[in-house]
Amino acid sequence: MLNANQLVFGKNSCSSLALGCAVASGVLIMAGNLQAAEWIFNPYIGMSETYTDNAYGTASDEQDDAITTLRAGFEVEGIGRRLQLRAAYDVGYNVYARFSELNGFDHNLLASGNAELISDNLFLETDVALTEERYSSDGTTAYSDRSGTGDNTRVLNTRISPYYQHDFGGYATGIIRYTHSMVSFTNTNSRISGSEPNDSDTNRIDLTLQSGREFSRTKWAVEAFAFDNQVDNGDDLKRSTMKADGQVPINRYVALLASGGWDEFDGDNINNDKISGAFYGAGVRLTPGPRTDLSLQVGHRFGGGVVDADFTYLISSEARFIAGYHVDVAGSGSSFANARILDQNGDLVNPNTFAGGYSDSIAKTKTFSMGLSGEKGRNSYSATASYITRKFLSYSADESVASFDGSFTRQLSRRLGWDLGGGYSEIIDAQSAGGKEKAFYGQTGLSYQFTPTFIGSLAYGHYNRDSENNVDSLRENTVSISVRKEF
Repeated sequence: MLNANQLVFGKNSCSSLALGCAVASGVLIMAGNLQAAEWIFNPYIGMSETYTDNAYGTASDEQDDAITTLRAGFEVEGIGRRLQLRAAYDVGYNVYARFSELNGFDHNLLASGNAELISDNLFLETDVALTEERYSSDGTTAYSDRSGTGDNTRVLNTRISPYYQHDFGGYATGIIRYTHSMVSFTNTNSRISGSEPNDSDTNRIDLTLQSGREFSRTKWAVEAFAFDNQVDNGDDLKRSTMKADGQVPINRYVALLASGGWDEFDGDNINNDKISGAFYGAGVRLTPGPRTDLSLQVGHRFGGGVVDADFTYLISSEARFIAGYHVDVAGSGSSFANARILDQNGDLVNPNTFAGGYSDSIAKTKTFSMGLSGEKGRNSYSATASYITRKFLSYSADESVASFDGSFTRQLSRRLGWDLGGGYSEIIDAQSAGGKEKAFYGQTGLSYQFTPTFIGSLAYGHYNRDSENNVDSLRENTVSISVRKEF
């Protein structure tokens, strides 16, 4: 049986992490031939004027103000034989016309790099995300990043992950991976009841052996992992898991699935024996056509029955629908630590969202999610929905949160574009009395390209959160006009 204490290190200091990130950055720069890589660098400057009817982000006695924001930033992409790097950074300084005490900077950085240090064997991945977030117990985030709001925090999420892989003659592929991640919160100004978000530090080791190319039909994998998630002023969690999976085809449309293994938990203030122990599952994978893929397993894990399901349907070459249902045990830090900055299309995305709300406690979480995305002609669209239930293991409380987000973009003409977005989130069952909330937001805007490098935009946004206790309620309307010059 694996032991998390034997496989992971203790909590590293911030200086050690900074040194590790610096070394990782240096390795990424040295890896491969930079002269052979293709680089795209797009710097820009901008300015915006925003009117808000709730400058302080309060539940009552709202104060309006005009905010002038000066911005600068860049986007960079490098693709070489052994190096891939994507990054975007934006910094703005906000000047309030009436309430100068709210003046300040906001920063947003997304960066992801992958370097091949030894051909076909040794690799290094790094991710960094620094974003301004609306810290809300219902999980929604703000559509306007600025200083001074009454319910915000700055989130720094970093990950460094070297791994070694080896091909055993086409019969199996082995991977050894170490991951260190850290999440820290600064400049938090929250009026949400309960604890504010706490910093976390995670060390993780993964060992994987999976079927190689010689197994054309039957698929199998054996994996083991262990992590140590340390949370400031929260519940620490150590975990080690061994798992074996198998897939045996019956015909071209049906395959049988089976899995089994052992979980060992060592968490603060919880009954570790109840969720530790052997687990198993069995099910089926259906592929009735090239567009449809459904897998379903049922079994026993974490002290009770579990269901694990994934569904993918390719509506067309330009549209995809996905859905899934999964059960897991995790603390607050591990959810951020497992987030990724690049999506399936290789685009930068923000991982620092409070999906399903925020809690420092260890919980058994059941997540049902679905998403639709696509492009057709001048239009692009996306929609995601989720339903999350949590059973907190350190005290007798449950929580369930439902959310929906959608966006639509249309290129009205060669120079004029229109975008529309909105979302809804609701705490249906709250972990504490008076914690139920409903929140929704909407935004729309037009952008006009005066020249290939000079863009102007006009936008309107609305945010509304109704809290059961009224103290945490918030309403805000914003109108903004902005210009941006690229170089």
